[in-house]
Amino acid sequence: MGAIIAFIVRLVGYALLIGITVRIAEYFWVRASLDQVDLLRPSHDVATVTATLAPFILAFFGFGALRNTAVFVACYIVGAALTAPFALARFVAVG
Repeated sequence: MGAIIAFIVRLVGYALLIGITVRIAEYFWVRASLDQVDLLRPSHDVATVTATLAPFILAFFGFGALRNTAVFVACYIVGAALTAPFALARFVAVG
């Protein structure tokens, strides 16, 4: 029973961390009008799938010896999500 509760706590934690970050990134994505650039649609689709599946994978494997790795991957996803709208806006010269 304790393992299930720990899994749920990890799942909710990762989902909140990545979910809030993705919402902030989506705000900047729309603000820079990147949602209207067809060149970026595939990368946006991959990011959406990653943000949806990552909390489940990280919560499932993120215990014991892999805990530090899971936290690192979660922080990496957060950093990538927050910087992507700015970097891609420069790439396509929108903003």
